[in-house]
Amino acid sequence: MDKQKKLWFPGRDAIAPYLMVVYVLMLAVVGFFVSRVTEWNAITVAIMATAALCYSFFYMIPGLLLSALVSAATVKAGEAPWRRRLVTGVTVGTMYFSHLLLLMDAGLYHGFGFHFNFLVWNLLTTPGGFASMGLRAGTILTLVAGIVLLLVFHIAIMAAFVWMPKLRVIAVVLKGWRKFALAGVCLLCLLFSMFAYGYEHYMLRATPLMAVRTIPLFQGMTMSGFLSDLGVKRPDREVMQVKANSGKYEHLNYPANPIQRRADRPKYNVVWLACESWRADMLDPEIMPNASKFAERAVNFKNNYSGGNGTRQGVFSMFYSLYGNYWDIFLKNRRGPAFIDWLVEDQYNFKCITSAKFSYPEFDQTVFCRIPSESLYSDDKGLTYTRDQRNVKLLTEFIRTADRNRPFMAFMFFESSHAPYEFPEEAILRKEYAKTLNYTSLSPADGPLIKNRYINSNHHLDMRLGEVFRALDECDLWKNTVVVLIGDHGEEFYEKGRLGHNSTFVQEQVRTPLVIHIPGVKPQVYTGMSSHLDVVPTLAPHFGVTNPPADFSLGFNLLDPAQKRTYTIIADWSQVVYASAKYKTVLPSNSIAFATQQLTDGEDKPLPSLEPFYRDNKAELFQIQRDLIRFVK
Repeated sequence: MDKQKKLWFPGRDAIAPYLMVVYVLMLAVVGFFVSRVTEWNAITVAIMATAALCYSFFYMIPGLLLSALVSAATVKAGEAPWRRRLVTGVTVGTMYFSHLLLLMDAGLYHGFGFHFNFLVWNLLTTPGGFASMGLRAGTILTLVAGIVLLLVFHIAIMAAFVWMPKLRVIAVVLKGWRKFALAGVCLLCLLFSMFAYGYEHYMLRATPLMAVRTIPLFQGMTMSGFLSDLGVKRPDREVMQVKANSGKYEHLNYPANPIQRRADRPKYNVVWLACESWRADMLDPEIMPNASKFAERAVNFKNNYSGGNGTRQGVFSMFYSLYGNYWDIFLKNRRGPAFIDWLVEDQYNFKCITSAKFSYPEFDQTVFCRIPSESLYSDDKGLTYTRDQRNVKLLTEFIRTADRNRPFMAFMFFESSHAPYEFPEEAILRKEYAKTLNYTSLSPADGPLIKNRYINSNHHLDMRLGEVFRALDECDLWKNTVVVLIGDHGEEFYEKGRLGHNSTFVQEQVRTPLVIHIPGVKPQVYTGMSSHLDVVPTLAPHFGVTNPPADFSLGFNLLDPAQKRTYTIIADWSQVVYASAKYKTVLPSNSIAFATQQLTDGEDKPLPSLEPFYRDNKAELFQIQRDLIRFVK
């Protein structure tokens, strides 16, 4: 019998103790996830303890199955040395890969508060996605070194058990009946965590439901029908949910009505300047004197919110004036924004430039899909500030030499203010700054110095903006040119616990500058709430559009005294957030999200109860529900 076991799985004497060590390593990483839980009660402790014990094993199952498959496929080779080495090598390789993925997910969760998801997958698989992360040699080398060292560590563990048989004593727990006992314990832990989760989900208790989110791939069980049939009474709470997935629809209803435009409409030039990761407090006379002087001669929206906490939803919302949840269906339909339609109709000359790539996010298939490819230029080579320096020369040359018999649109996406916040020596405004950014070793203590580095990069950004404004001055174009200066989203430096963007919806990540110059419109400071959603509706009348904004947008013409924004919607890949001066909260899309919903005031300070929010905003919430699917069918 023992010989048959050896034939089926050669080398098991060393593999068994190796797997025991791997399980302990997995358990240690899961322990890190458990340590991220901030609120506990007795049932949460029980669920998390049992989930940790069983999930640490489940993360090993793909590797175990692959090793078993290889062993079964080569069973005819018997005890051949090559077969033993092959099975041992596959076991180490698969366990190493599983451990690596779990550690990478832990790093992602530590830095950004989410696990591997579609956002990360899109980042890694879309052309230009990985480059957009702004990683430099120091971080990449550290990551590569860590990956290699982890592999060496796994090989060393296995080698120790192969060459030092006395160490295999730890595998005694896997002998005989103990294997079945351990499997039974693991199964019981799984069933308990699933059923306990199901009960807590039915009772809408937030603490355990929030806690299990920290464990990658946690699978709970819902038992609403079963518990209801047993007579278990559910809490008497009205569940308010939004259905935000417009991507489930196949067709667009955009615009909602045909666009009507005046025959005598002006054909203003358009210069649209979008700045990556440009948060609201950077529009400061000391940090950005050129941009601040421009704001004095334009409409400066001082309380502006992006439509997202990342580039995709931020840029989408500024051009389409729609909530970010519409992104998927517009990408699927390759539908550009109505604003570009108007310019194409008027035969504008286009020059669109980015210091990143138009393919990530897929703006070449959405925002700029109607613009000829020869009018799209990207330069993502080298340091971010050198890209901006080269691209501004192209932009200003186009502005100076464009055919004056045709209106033009010039767009540029600046990258200087994006991580790793690079700048030349002449742009140093804050002398005490983080000299390098190695993301594998950063902590909240580094926040102030990283922010100083960011300030210096914004000072360089301002130098480049100054070149654009000088070109407009020299060509006397202000009188017939609309200029939009805007950030795609904000950037956080651990003020609320995170670094960068795309992780939460705190003010630092969603507030950006917005300045618009429109010929004939008096310079002013607009102190009410504004949003990226309002840019195109505010511009529309100046491009001859007579339709109400609701026909093509979810925004307002903020230069119309009759229109005023009292709240806005901000989105990421899977969530929509309500934000007003008084409240901010993720709008729940299911009962779990409702049970775990948290409410803050407009400045991100936690509020104790959701009841005032639902009581005060019922009409708005029903309107939001309609708006989330207004332009699909």
